[in-house]
Amino acid sequence: MYENAIVKIPAVRYKGGSIEEIEEPVVVEDKITLHLNGRKYLTMVATNESLTELGAGFFVAAGIAKQILSVDVDGADVFVEADGVRCVDGALESSGGFAPEKAARVSAPDARITPDEIFAIREALNGDAWGETGGLHCTVLYHNHQQAAVFSDIGRHNTVDKAIGYMILNGLNPAECVIGCTGRQPIGMVSKAANAGIPIIVSRAASTSAGIAAAVESGVTLICFTRDRRFTVYAHPQRIEGL
Repeated sequence: MYENAIVKIPAVRYKGGSIEEIEEPVVVEDKITLHLNGRKYLTMVATNESLTELGAGFFVAAGIAKQILSVDVDGADVFVEADGVRCVDGALESSGGFAPEKAARVSAPDARITPDEIFAIREALNGDAWGETGGLHCTVLYHNHQQAAVFSDIGRHNTVDKAIGYMILNGLNPAECVIGCTGRQPIGMVSKAANAGIPIIVSRAASTSAGIAAAVESGVTLICFTRDRRFTVYAHPQRIEGL
């Protein structure tokens, strides 16, 4: 699955006074160009995997498009046709991902998750790609209490776009979905889930003050520091059974 994401690079390892020549697995850094309705939109750093999902997810997660009509991939170019396109104010995050200034409001009154499901999502993030390279982020998409898909990328924001794209292309109900992430949850990451209508985020990392505020305002349940049978909830804990 990750044949385009990892390459072996010669290196020299120093350990305990000894020197060893090795071949180290290293994450491939590619540049992918997104086109929207026949016009070049932007070029981004990404991993050359699951580009159809990346194209579909990026524009919905950013609040730029309401409906994806088609996605075609030609090498490193991704051509997206969409309806409901609008201009969106935003900024680049510290990771280089696009962060819309305001997230949509999530309406998912029946969404629920158990602590055991939270820990299962956390465990699913411990994939081979991260273990082999230490440089690929991962997002797990859960749907209707079952794991639906897993995506890796050099950018944490891209993994979320790919998961959202998979949800869109497969016609999954956003209110029945949960996103699990390896990465930090600043405002841009939380806004992606909210704009896609996904009510619950599970992360093994931290959030930020702006990310938490976005979760509170948009109605997203934000669960961070998920590890060792513990987690911290920053917004809307009512969706977690037993809390």
